[in-house]
Amino acid sequence: MEADSAHIYIIDETGADDSRTERLIRLARLYAAEEAMPLPQMLCIAKGECGKPYFENAPWLHFSVSHSGGLWVCALCRYDVGIDIEQHAARDHAALSRRFFHPNEIEYTRRGGTEAFYSVWTAKESYVKLLGTGIGGSFSHFSVVERGEISGDRLFARFTSIPVREGYSLTLCRWDDE
Repeated sequence: MEADSAHIYIIDETGADDSRTERLIRLARLYAAEEAMPLPQMLCIAKGECGKPYFENAPWLHFSVSHSGGLWVCALCRYDVGIDIEQHAARDHAALSRRFFHPNEIEYTRRGGTEAFYSVWTAKESYVKLLGTGIGGSFSHFSVVERGEISGDRLFARFTSIPVREGYSLTLCRWDDE
């Protein structure tokens, strides 16, 4: 599946016999072949200052991974990217919203219910993955909701919601100028 020039791979991990790292490297090679992109013989995965993984010896190839329930997803592309998938679960969404969401997002999820909650959550998480910062203390200090809808305008980001499977939400985030 492609979204805004990123290739998105969705894997049902039920019965998977490979490690996530092996899978990532295999898909990176597939993507590079499809894009006629050179890759070194061995790909080395390193972690940035805040823990974001990257290919140390192939800085032109960017990726982001996420997993939830039985699904694992990977976005591969030529630019920075963040992706998040969440399986919908019975949780106290109101309490989680109050703890992690900006006031704009709390109101949006209050009106929109479960789907809205997971749309906001996956957008926020994909954004911090794009930044490489993780969900630390600043998760509630920015909003992915503007004028009553999911938007990255003020963040200079673009969110793409991708239908995947009932009971899941998946969002890809990239910089708006890419």
